[in-house]
Order: sequence, then structure tokens, then C-alpha cells
Amino acid sequence: MLGYLLDTNHVDALFHRKPGVIQKIASLPPDTLLLACAITLGEIEAGHRMNKTTDQRRRDDYTAFVNKEFRPNALPISQSTGLSYAEIIGRIWERHPPANSKIKTEAHMVQLGVDINDVWVVAVALEHGLILVTQDKMKCIREVVPEVQVECWL
Repeated sequence: MLGYLLDTNHVDALFHRKPGVIQKIASLPPDTLLLACAITLGEIEAGHRMNKTTDQRRRDDYTAFVNKEFRPNALPISQSTGLSYAEIIGRIWERHPPANSKIKTEAHMVQLGVDINDVWVVAVALEHGLILVTQDKMKCIREVVPEVQVECWL
């Protein structure tokens, strides 16, 4: 069965009924899975907590949408997701080793432009054999995980 893992930017686009996203979804077979993962839902919730400039009603509407459309079937982070995450980090480290062996992993990833949450989202897509739908570039991640197909509907 065909399945897609939507990143935060595409969940947002779906909520706002962006034409390209709506058209793409309408063109998919009816049994196609459209999923989000715990990391994406966490990013959305964090965004609401950090951005107090949008009105509460809009945030409540967005939360209700996410709770209805994605939370019931949200993919969790499991032990096997952790192994996929470790594999991706290892591949990045091997392809782009730090100049200083004492550098911390997250600092090195930041230097490479790698968002750790993106590594987790790709790990979920890899684990479940899903196509990742994102607007994020993820250059380093994509070059070391060619087995995860990435699409952008925006």
C-alpha cells in the first residue's frame, strides 16, 4: 500500500488547503496512507507554544485539525526508529567527518546544516517504507539515505 509521511510544512499546507497539496491528495488512490509522526506533531505543538502572536482561536482550530486527521494514527518513535536514526547519523558522520574528533554530534550536525528532528522524521519514513513529503532541503540526509523517496507538493 502506498503511504506518505507528511512533514510539518505539509501538514500546515493541508490545514490551509493549499491548492497544490489538495490537488495531489485528490489524485492519489483512495487507500493511500497520509501519516505524520510523533516528531512532526511535537514540532507543531512547540510552534504553538513559541508563537504567541497568532490568535488562540486559530491555534485551537489547527490543534483540532491535527488531533482529528493525524494524532490517532501518528507513528511513534520506537526502538527500531532509534536504530534507523543511528544508521542515518552514522552515514552522515562517515561521509562528512568532523575536522576535530572531539566535536559533539549535534554541534557537527548543525555545522553541516542538519536538523536533528529531520533525521528522526527520515528515520520514521525509512522504518515504515514511506515517501517523505517535505519542503525542507535536507541535503546531507538525502545524500546518505537514497532509499527514502522525498517529494514536495508545495
